[in-house]
Amino acid sequence: MDDIEGRIIQNKEIVSGHYLLKVKLAKPMNTPIPGQFAMMKLPDSEVFLRRPFSIYDYRQDTAYFMYKVVGKGTHSLSRTGKNSTVSLLCPLGKGFNIQKRDAYVVVAGGIGIAGVHLLIKRLGKQAIIFFGCNRAEELALIRYHINLNPYVSTLDGSYGFHGNVVQLLSKHLKTICKSNIEVFTCGPENMFVSLRRLLEKMRIPCQASFEERMACGLGLCFGCVKKTLDEKEPYKRVCKEGPVFDLWQVCL
Repeated sequence: MDDIEGRIIQNKEIVSGHYLLKVKLAKPMNTPIPGQFAMMKLPDSEVFLRRPFSIYDYRQDTAYFMYKVVGKGTHSLSRTGKNSTVSLLCPLGKGFNIQKRDAYVVVAGGIGIAGVHLLIKRLGKQAIIFFGCNRAEELALIRYHINLNPYVSTLDGSYGFHGNVVQLLSKHLKTICKSNIEVFTCGPENMFVSLRRLLEKMRIPCQASFEERMACGLGLCFGCVKKTLDEKEPYKRVCKEGPVFDLWQVCL
């Protein structure tokens, strides 16, 4: 993990309220594992604490972040212009552990695609992608994955399956369920609840990348804990032991 200065070379709105940020780094960072994140210090002096962002992509000395405007920090970032300077602690956290499987199912809800983009790149055509969003406009979030023929659901029925992404997965699970598959997921926590209920009967392995408010991102403040089934140390830090956890071990 390094503290690296970066210069914004693009901060583009790709769909309403969603942005793709490109940051030219002053020096290369260690190659991130899919699922890891960065703590970003913004140039806005009124945003005191660093903000966590999934590492969407990394090429040579350029880091990419896809984010949704949801609060003061992301609102400030969305208004930050080209050539502005940011500071990045990266890469942080525990990413996805890719083991040899017959099939890999990736389930992303909305901006959760930012947390699995690197994973999909790593898996390539081995990835079976299920993506859920609110409306057809948000398909712009997966424009780089269209060639992998993702299964798509929209809550308003404007494209693909009319419903949520877990309901969509339930219609295809038996077809794609081979003897040795694993599910990787990132999205809102209520999606994880539904997903676990769906996978429960077949006890399919599932790794989930959790989002949580963070103060330090280094595991020092214990402000981002999740309760797990670990009897000795039940409370795990999302920034340190996560953000990727075995979904079966987290108390939801």
